Amino acid sequence: MNDSWIHEMKTAIARLPSAAASPDLLERIHERLAANEHVILPLADPLRASARWRVAAAAVLVLAAGAGLWFAWPAATLTAGDIQGELTFTPATPRAGATVQVTYRAPSTLTGRDRLILRVRYRSTRDDAYQRTTRQAVAAQLTRAGGGLFRTNLRLPDSVVYAAFAVEDADGRIVDSNGRRLWELLVHDPEGRPTFDALKQRENDMMGRNWEEGYETARQVAALYPDRVGSWSNLFFYEKYVLGQSHLDSALDGHRTRLKAFHDRLARRASLTGDDLGDMFWYAMDVGDSVREAFWRSRLEREAPTSPLAVQNRALAIGARAWKDKDSVRALADLDRLWDEAGPAHGNLVNVGWSMAQRVGDSAGLVRWADHYLVMNPRDSSWIATVFTRYPALREEGMRRLRRHLEGLQMLNDSRRALERTVEEQRAVNAASARQILVALGDALVASGRTAAGLDTLRLAVGEGWDVTLFRRVAQIQLSVGDTAGALRLLGLVAADPATEELTGVPVDSAEWARLVQEGRSEMRRRLLDMAVRRGLPPEARLERAGGSAVRLDTLTRGRVTFVAFWSRHCGPSLEELPALERLTGRLRKQGVAIVTITDERVSDDLQRFLADQKLTFPVYADAWREASRAFSQWGTPSYFVLDADGVVRFEYRELDRVPAEVAALR
Repeated sequence: MNDSWIHEMKTAIARLPSAAASPDLLERIHERLAANEHVILPLADPLRASARWRVAAAAVLVLAAGAGLWFAWPAATLTAGDIQGELTFTPATPRAGATVQVTYRAPSTLTGRDRLILRVRYRSTRDDAYQRTTRQAVAAQLTRAGGGLFRTNLRLPDSVVYAAFAVEDADGRIVDSNGRRLWELLVHDPEGRPTFDALKQRENDMMGRNWEEGYETARQVAALYPDRVGSWSNLFFYEKYVLGQSHLDSALDGHRTRLKAFHDRLARRASLTGDDLGDMFWYAMDVGDSVREAFWRSRLEREAPTSPLAVQNRALAIGARAWKDKDSVRALADLDRLWDEAGPAHGNLVNVGWSMAQRVGDSAGLVRWADHYLVMNPRDSSWIATVFTRYPALREEGMRRLRRHLEGLQMLNDSRRALERTVEEQRAVNAASARQILVALGDALVASGRTAAGLDTLRLAVGEGWDVTLFRRVAQIQLSVGDTAGALRLLGLVAADPATEELTGVPVDSAEWARLVQEGRSEMRRRLLDMAVRRGLPPEARLERAGGSAVRLDTLTRGRVTFVAFWSRHCGPSLEELPALERLTGRLRKQGVAIVTITDERVSDDLQRFLADQKLTFPVYADAWREASRAFSQWGTPSYFVLDADGVVRFEYRELDRVPAEVAALR
């Protein structure tokens, strides 16, 4: 790497700042909020089935009881204090490949445009859960039709069963994502029902963004398609990981009875699809019926050996054997043969193969399985490249890939931009990604003996953003090469963060150190405010106190910096973080910060006993009317927000250890 490349990278990174909203956008938003304008949206969410690629670490809200059947979905209303309109489709129940008329009633922030952009994420029958391989696209342009309406016609691609939409202006500076819930279109059958595949893809799309809707979708699928094993297997998955053990205990007998009925009906059939075999195996395993699990595992791997779950089982078995016999070379050869036979049938094949290739350490195997892995996880390309840099024989190839990825981040790729994000928000995401890549590049350059180039690259990485872990890491590298002054500047940033509890361990003059820490605090505030959002909340959102009385959210937050936490005692990740949440809220209360924690159940005697047993003293309110969730566009737990003294959301969806610094930046 030469000096000219470093100069080019400095110039490129300068084009990737943490972006602030445009002045005219902020002005329009403030005018709208000052006018107390709120847009009421109908939300009729058709709900759907389950993904084969399940992830056990489900973090979710417990759901309100009672979901209507497909022909009686309830239409709720959503009050928005920010940018929201109403998007409708005619017909609302399209067949595959149909042409639909799209009508958008624009909010005041978008009515003056001549045209708007309708963006979409399409899903076909075999798309995976989450958004690992999906892409966003421009579906159509919406043209002004008068009266605040915009219209277009859209033909659904024949392979599409599910689509999620957002509307934005031509520059991507203002995005209406329906309060981050997006708008949806599901393909329907001749009877007017959403198809099984459409519902399944809705569930896949909800993975990681709205587990509440994922569970409700699974319930709807079981009601609509009760004769399909997958309907009940998927529902049990959600009951298991969303509703928790108390619900599971009461539901388990019913599922075991249903499994037996399916077994009695299907076991005699000589020919079944790979999906049916896989669903029976998974259902039996999930409900703990080891006899039937073994029966269906055997049939699955014998009759459909290249089906997704069969390939997963075979890959995991190879990995388990290698764990016992320590013969990674043999295991990698077996995994190579399995890939040749089945290809990218299941994510766990590439996970095990990539892990085994790293264990063996052979360059050819690493490159081969990296390419296999990226077929199913294309967004992990920079991580793969970073791993390459840890192997001397692949370090140059890893750096080449990192540079290529870094260059790609200089250009805005709308296919990677989430439907909910503005262009400026995506630039900020790209800037954060670029900083991580620069750290990996800097590490690799130092490891390869190009210390000066490596340090220049690392300095670029820590020039913006706020990542204490990254500052520590780069400071350690600087110390290792004798750059004590540079390391101290970064350690001053570390010490400035209120969450830092450890001493730096670097001997330094106390006056000089005090100056560095004070400069670090100023820099922390600047950087964090550069990354902050500004999102108003509807003032009428209500919460419920213990005893059942209602209180408006704004009366709890007015005039003080406020920390808001959504949590659930039925959510594993929430439970794990409760002790840390207690410590943090205790610390913040001493600083005069208002605390509002919101749970998904009423503040009953049972919940208060739970709080006492866990020695939790923070104030708890119930989101009894779901108004707080809608106000924050929040659909999973745990979720954390920091509001300024005007009640405006400034930081959201952050880790707990970021909160003290964010609060300090607003005080």
